[in-house]
Amino acid sequence: MKNYKIALKIVWIIAFFAVITAYLIYPNYFKVDYITNKLNENHNLITFVYVLFTIFRSLFFIPATFALILGLALFPDELTFLFIINMFGIIAGASLLYLGGKFFTPEHFFSEKKMKSLPKIKSKINEYGFGIVLIWSFFPFVPTDLICYVAGATRMQFIKFITAVFLGEIILVSIYLYTGESIMNLLF
Repeated sequence: MKNYKIALKIVWIIAFFAVITAYLIYPNYFKVDYITNKLNENHNLITFVYVLFTIFRSLFFIPATFALILGLALFPDELTFLFIINMFGIIAGASLLYLGGKFFTPEHFFSEKKMKSLPKIKSKINEYGFGIVLIWSFFPFVPTDLICYVAGATRMQFIKFITAVFLGEIILVSIYLYTGESIMNLLF
């Protein structure tokens, strides 16, 4: 797990410097007119890539909020489309992370000290897991992706887990979309 974290940091650093370098070498590619023209020319491809991004962003712990804001910028007049695609991406990503959590042993997630309390944690997750996941999914300042791994690792019932994620995220995504649209209308 430690190598994964190091590799992920390296990828982020390389991506950051690649974007900065591209901006310095090709500043015209970052102008609004150029980007707008390219978006209009490649609408289907951009839509396809955006859908893939909403599904697989969770594997890289990229917040769903970022995908939603990106979607608002790319498709400002297609709120229903954004809602459906983002909810699909969140549910698909949460399912992938849940399944990933099931493949790992609890030792990957919990320290030796916490391993002693693992049976207690499992019973609490199975007893209160729905509420925990629901609140965690709705609260915008915590990574929902993390609770997906934990729910899988503790073997929370999938139907309870995915229902809680769906209910929590549907509220959050709706609020983001419709307040985001209002803010964009005020600014532009």
